[in-house]
Amino acid sequence: MKDKRLRDKFYKTSDQELRFTKEDRNEVFEQIHKLEKKNNTKKKSLVSSSKKFAPLIVSLLVVGLCTFLFIPSILLGNFNNENNASESVFQEDEFLTTLLTVKDENNRIPINLLLSYSKDKKMMKVLSIPRDAYAPILEKNDGTTSYDKLTHAYVYGSGGAENVRTTVSKLFDLTIDYYAVIDLETLSSMIDLVNGIDYDLQEDIRVRAISTVAFEFKKGTHRLNGEEVVALMMDATVGRSLDEQDQLNLINAVINQTINELPQTELKQFTTKLEGNFPIEQLLENKMELPSIQSVSLLDGIKDEMIDGAYYIKFEKDFLSSVSEELTTFN
Repeated sequence: MKDKRLRDKFYKTSDQELRFTKEDRNEVFEQIHKLEKKNNTKKKSLVSSSKKFAPLIVSLLVVGLCTFLFIPSILLGNFNNENNASESVFQEDEFLTTLLTVKDENNRIPINLLLSYSKDKKMMKVLSIPRDAYAPILEKNDGTTSYDKLTHAYVYGSGGAENVRTTVSKLFDLTIDYYAVIDLETLSSMIDLVNGIDYDLQEDIRVRAISTVAFEFKKGTHRLNGEEVVALMMDATVGRSLDEQDQLNLINAVINQTINELPQTELKQFTTKLEGNFPIEQLLENKMELPSIQSVSLLDGIKDEMIDGAYYIKFEKDFLSSVSEELTTFN
């Protein structure tokens, strides 16, 4: 009950800034540590298993989503031929990276999925980054860097999808080859066309939302709209009530009930609303050999901190370096 009250404190605060009184702060941090310790114990087997390959059925369905949005590297063969390229875009032992971002009506970005793909190994890795991650989102004229929540990267400086890519690239010290931004309204419209996403929850949960403070779900099967899908994925990213397996299952459900059911003509209409730097039309028309899918976790490095009264998730530089290495190493 005490942990639940703490969690309610988070959800009843402003969506843009989570603020606490000085009197609450000590209690908050004490409870955060207790809650994270409990979650880490519960997810001990999960963290270990996250370094293993996802079950085949999930892999097959994730590939469908990646074929639709994530992996421009599958175009390399045809794309090179069409442009009479004399050399391959990358050598057989190299990889390409793609960033997928979902933004809401206020241009905040609740979801960031960073993917790497090895053509040689036919392997894909997926990393979900928390919206509250403390990130370098603006280079000032005096040469210093301004840090804020990753969720605000789209509106800082020159703004837009390019600034999100730059921010994530600096955070992980990693080159991001391709990127795409899809707005929540477009994602929701896709889901509405198939009358929602059916998803089964194993227990009662309360998760942070976007247009409202929080969603409360009862145990059992739910028909989710776009924002509810994103809210559950946000929760799984930080391991509060859900975990990485839930995130893969949610992707599974979206693909199975939305992308696989919508006609290609409808999908192409939605892709016109994407911001990105790769050819969606060709992406939809090409097929790829099914890769193995591996999830890369940030859960071990999450540190809850209050900075100037606002809540952030911080990661040690060495930890982020190890995650970047794991994301880009294919054995």
